[in-house]
Amino acid sequence: MKLSRHLHWALPALITALVVSYRAGDPGPWRDEMASWSAATRTVPQIFAMGRHIDGVLVPYYLFLHAWIDGFGDSVIAMRVPSIIAMSATAAIVALLARRWWGNAAGLLGGLLFAIVPAVSRYGQEIRGYAFATLFATLATLVLAIALDRSRWWTWSGYGLCVALAGLSHLLSLLVLAGHAVLVLVAVRRDGRWRALWWFLAAGAGIGAMLPLTAGGLGQQSAQLNWLKAADLTTLAEFPGNLFLVPAVGGAVAILAVTALQRGRATPAAALWAAVLLPVGLLYAYDHGGAPIFVARYLLFCVPLLCALAGAGLTVVRLPVALAAVLVLGAAGLPKQQEIRRDHSSWDYRAAAEVIRDNQAAGDGIVYAPRDGWQVVDLGLAYYLRDRTPRDLMLVADEVTEGSLWATECTDAAKCLGTTKRIWVVAADNIDPYFRATATNQLTSGEKAALKSYDQPAFWRVGGFTITLFVRP
Repeated sequence: MKLSRHLHWALPALITALVVSYRAGDPGPWRDEMASWSAATRTVPQIFAMGRHIDGVLVPYYLFLHAWIDGFGDSVIAMRVPSIIAMSATAAIVALLARRWWGNAAGLLGGLLFAIVPAVSRYGQEIRGYAFATLFATLATLVLAIALDRSRWWTWSGYGLCVALAGLSHLLSLLVLAGHAVLVLVAVRRDGRWRALWWFLAAGAGIGAMLPLTAGGLGQQSAQLNWLKAADLTTLAEFPGNLFLVPAVGGAVAILAVTALQRGRATPAAALWAAVLLPVGLLYAYDHGGAPIFVARYLLFCVPLLCALAGAGLTVVRLPVALAAVLVLGAAGLPKQQEIRRDHSSWDYRAAAEVIRDNQAAGDGIVYAPRDGWQVVDLGLAYYLRDRTPRDLMLVADEVTEGSLWATECTDAAKCLGTTKRIWVVAADNIDPYFRATATNQLTSGEKAALKSYDQPAFWRVGGFTITLFVRP
C-alpha cells in the first residue's frame, strides 16, 4: 500500500489530538497542577522569587503559563491546551523520525502507537512541562539526525535551540544527550570528527542558553523530592509499566522496539535504544549516588523514541496486520484511558470546594489541615472558591509572601481562631504513611485544644477529604 506523502505524520498528529483532548477538562487539577496555577498567577518578579526557594527548574514553564493565562484564562481546559498541542506535535515528530530511517509505513505505525499510549493522554492533559520536554527532546533527536546527514550552520543552530527548549521545559530531559552522543559517535566513524565538534558546540550552546533560567533549582531536588524513596531493582523492573501507565502496553512496545534491531538499518535502532537506556541508567545511578529522583514521568521523552522503534519493528508484517496490532494495544489501554478521564489523583478539590460553597454562611472561617504537606489543600480550594473562600483563620503570611507553595500559620491557635462562630476544617488524607483524615487527626495540638469547646453538627467525606463544620455553642 502506497502511503500519501504527508499522511504518515499528519494522521498520527490528528488522532493524538483527538485522543488527548477527549474529555481533557473533566478531571480536576491534581496537586502538581495546582502548584502550576498558583505559580503562574503570580507576577513575574514573584515567580522568580519563588524559584529561588522551590521549583527553580520549572520557572521557564511558569513564565510561559503566566503569559498563556493572561491571554486565554485559567480554566482547567485552557491551561491544558498547550500540553495537548505539544503531545499532538510530538506524534508527528515520532512519525518523521521513524520515516527517516525505516520508511513511511514505520512512521505511520510509530505515530499511531504513540497516539494510543495512555501516558500520552495522561501527561497531555497535565498543566506541567512534561509534554513540552517530550516534544523538544524528540525534535532534538530528529534535528540531530538531519544535522549529521546535512551538516549546515542552520541545522546545528536548530539542534541547539531544541536542546535549550527541552532543558527549559524539564531539566532532566537533557539526559537524552547521552543517547545523542552515541548517534554522533556513529557519524564520526562514517564522516569524520568535524561532526563531533559541531555537536559539542551546538549542545553546549543550548545548555548554556537555558542554564540562567534554571540554575537556581539545581540544588533543590533533595528538598522537593523528600517524599521519594531510593529506587531498587523492583522499581527498575516496573519502569516500562510505570512509564506507559499500562504494563501490557509498555511491555509490548518494548518488545516491538527490540525487533527493530533486526531490521536492515540496525545502527540507528541501536542509537535510539541508547537514547532510551542511557538516560534510564543515569537517572537510576544518580538516585543511588545522590538523592532519590527516579520517577517514571521524568523520563517521559523515552516513550516517543520507543514508539518510533516499535513502528519500525511492526513493518516486518503487512500494513493491515500491523494496524490491527496497534488497535489491539489501544484496546488494552482503554480501561486506563477511561480512568484518566475521571480523575488525576485521589484528592477531589472541586468536590471539597462545592461542599463549602453550598453550605457556608457569612462570617465563616476556615482551617486547612495539613498546611505544610504536599496536599496543598488551600491552593486547591482557592482555585475553585476564589473570592468566596472563607476567611483563613490561621494565616500569617501567604504563599506569595513566602515565595513558596506553603503559607505560614500562626502559633497561637486559640488567639487566631478567636470568637469565630462557625469554622470549617478541611482535612486531607495523609500521603506517607497513608491514613484517612478525620475531623481532628490532621490538626495541630493547639488547633485541637482551641476547637474542643465547639460542636460538630455536620461533616462530609468527599474525594480524599474530610470536611467538618465546627460551631460554637
